[in-house]
Amino acid sequence: MSKRILVVAAHPDDEVLGVGGTIIRHAEKGDEVKILLMAEGLTSRAAQRNVASFQSELDALHKNAARVAQALGAESTKLFNFPDNRMDGVELLDIVKAIESEIDDFCPEIV
Repeated sequence: MSKRILVVAAHPDDEVLGVGGTIIRHAEKGDEVKILLMAEGLTSRAAQRNVASFQSELDALHKNAARVAQALGAESTKLFNFPDNRMDGVELLDIVKAIESEIDDFCPEIV
């Protein structure tokens, strides 16, 4: 019987480095895997966060994250726009609500 697996990672590449093998194993078993990437992984390189100035790079990042998820066997990936390396400046409740919303929609057996 297949299961729904939700992977929550800080930013792109953490899902691969942290649990990439586990994602592949679940996908090969026929489990439905969804990946959440909380922070965008780019804007921390600038002195001040300006998402608009990184838009083309962010678009490429989103496409690459989707390709990686597909290569791992994940059904889908979702990237949130929380600030990379500035998560401590985000209200914890905002982060929790984003994850809870995905849990409510996806109903995973394993997170």
